[in-house]
Amino acid sequence: MPDDPAPDAFPALRWLDAFPWIAAAAAEPGNPAGNVPARWLESVYFNGSSTRAERLADLSDLALEHLTRWTIGQTFPSLPANTVLSTLPMTNRARNALARFGYRTAGDLQGLELCELLDLPQVGIGTVDSILQALADGATLESAQVLLTSRAGTGDTGPAPAANDNHDKPTPRASPFGEDLHTIATWYAAVGTPARPLLGTALPPGSPPEVAKARQRLELLSASDVLAEEQAALDVAGLLQRFISAQDARVQQILARRLFASSPDTLEDLGRRLGVTRERVRQIEARARADMFEALESGGMLETVCAAVRELIGTVLPLADLIALMPALAHLVGAAGQPAWRVLDRLDDAYEIEDGWCASPTILSAQTETLTELQELANPHGVVFIDDLGLLNPSQPHAPGHAYLRDWLSYCGYVLDGGHVFTRTQSVGDRAASILSVVGSPMMSQDILGRFGVERSLSSLRNVLASDDRFERVDRDRWALAEWGLDSYSGVRALVRDEVARNGGQVAMDALIERITGKYSVTASSVVAYASAPPFEAKGGIVRLAAGERDVRKGPERTRRLYRRADAWLYRVKVTGDHLRGSGSPAPIAIAAILDLQHGQSRQMDSVLGPQTISWTGNQPAFGTIRRFLVASDVENGSEIFLVIGDDETFSIELVGAGDTDSLDQALRLIGATGTAARQQPLTALATAIALRADSPAASVIGGYRERGDNDIAELLLSARDRLDDESVVHPATPSADIDEILDLL
Repeated sequence: MPDDPAPDAFPALRWLDAFPWIAAAAAEPGNPAGNVPARWLESVYFNGSSTRAERLADLSDLALEHLTRWTIGQTFPSLPANTVLSTLPMTNRARNALARFGYRTAGDLQGLELCELLDLPQVGIGTVDSILQALADGATLESAQVLLTSRAGTGDTGPAPAANDNHDKPTPRASPFGEDLHTIATWYAAVGTPARPLLGTALPPGSPPEVAKARQRLELLSASDVLAEEQAALDVAGLLQRFISAQDARVQQILARRLFASSPDTLEDLGRRLGVTRERVRQIEARARADMFEALESGGMLETVCAAVRELIGTVLPLADLIALMPALAHLVGAAGQPAWRVLDRLDDAYEIEDGWCASPTILSAQTETLTELQELANPHGVVFIDDLGLLNPSQPHAPGHAYLRDWLSYCGYVLDGGHVFTRTQSVGDRAASILSVVGSPMMSQDILGRFGVERSLSSLRNVLASDDRFERVDRDRWALAEWGLDSYSGVRALVRDEVARNGGQVAMDALIERITGKYSVTASSVVAYASAPPFEAKGGIVRLAAGERDVRKGPERTRRLYRRADAWLYRVKVTGDHLRGSGSPAPIAIAAILDLQHGQSRQMDSVLGPQTISWTGNQPAFGTIRRFLVASDVENGSEIFLVIGDDETFSIELVGAGDTDSLDQALRLIGATGTAARQQPLTALATAIALRADSPAASVIGGYRERGDNDIAELLLSARDRLDDESVVHPATPSADIDEILDLL
């Protein structure tokens, strides 16, 4: 800021002139009301000296003490209604408060009583004090500025000349404007309103045509009308160009290639180019930087532009908006090879411009500030209603709605969904919870996925919804947030059980179908199927719990692809894409018999990779996911493996071994009998694998495999029938001692 000018450089406008109510409010105790303290008889200055700041503070105190029932318009009579409040010097809290309640101009406040301003929600006395001082500052500056301008044509700071005075004519270029000001001022004085602002308010009724035309000419004034041609052409880019081009060629080159370059040259490269040492380049650059900084702080127009840019940027502003407000910033500074905004950005550490955004003091700090505000406003699922966010840039309160707030949030990496912003999207569950929080009602999994905005599989989403405590399944494929407290859906079987229990142990099939299909998206055939299967029974159209536990009708020895080894059972399966994706897989009923597993139960088996689940909660038992075992063994899709259930309740997998084309060897591999003993006595190994006697003949073994459905093994054994018969001869059944004694007696 330039030094405060002497008081006599300005019109003799006193505090008492600008605020006539001071005479009563500031009278000293014990003195008549007309005895105003001397400080209020001082003249008003244009810029903010410490004395002026004290007067503004005192003025606010007087208003708060004596004028709480006065309107703002009565308290500050000389403040033009079109004064933009955000341009007045006040705290950011005060500026944000006014913007929050829709007060944009002084006219918006004029009908508001001071006590009403004090009663605004979340507005403290300190904020009101800042607002009042800012309004007083604007009112006095406007009054003094108008008075000064009205006398600028004559250069006189004393009383205005009479209407017929023709002496002290203004300079030729300013003459028409000075005459127009003089015409309006003379008319106002003639009709008895000498204190009325010359500009910014409507003309009094009955104003003559010459006054109206003078006013119109003043309102249409542009900078080009006031400045000389060379002055009007000298914008901020021209000012920077003029300063830089005044330096010698070497300094200009160093500035262009180091300070202002998008990809600065190294000191070594510049030194070689200029024929000087690296250290000399550094010294020249440091001196040139210092000179540039000094130019921006010299009190001239460059400093004023820099200050205005900082004010406009506020916290965050799109570069395009900044250029729209100050078009000259886009003009090229030829000596720097950069637009003016980039030159100023490199010289001013108060803000940073990158990726089309201006932020103070840096992009990162602005992003951190945005994150902090979002975290304060977010609901438990990280969702924020965009309208709840404050102004992104308090210096631009007139920006429509959230004109660039949405772009800024996207730039910061947040996900937008209509009028909401998601702050937690790192996982599928986070994103699904955010979507449900916004919609506010249960959704199909496909509909949730449709709002993700990123590629995700439907199966992975369903797996997350089913395993995450934040979600509740309320229908076959309809999900809600658990916090909503809706009735959960745990399958048709559970629904049937609930209805049977609710009706005293039995319920009519027709009533059961009506109740379940009426509430959930379940077909009548599904209800019938579940109600007719264990643990229920349906007889005579009545559904009830079955009398006893479900019997396992088919034992392990009769179950296809299930084989016995000395200390375990082996179940042979082919690896599919479902296995590799982590899905569970069905198990034969015989597995439940092996584990003594009843319907509705689950069992955790130990393994080297952690617990392995086998459950019977559906129509048949099922293995939990075995994906981790397949990954650990690098098993390919389509391979055959054994799921091994040890007698000690351990679980593992084994690959079905590869072998030659020998049919007997292939059969042994398919039952998991690949040891030396099995190769020496293959018929014995084949018999014991399906719980036949070890001395069973070949025909019985082949028939046993065919009876249980292992036709592939039966065909292989038929191909090796001769070799199996040989083993039967070599290893006849050993008679017992009792039989030998009987034969001896005979």
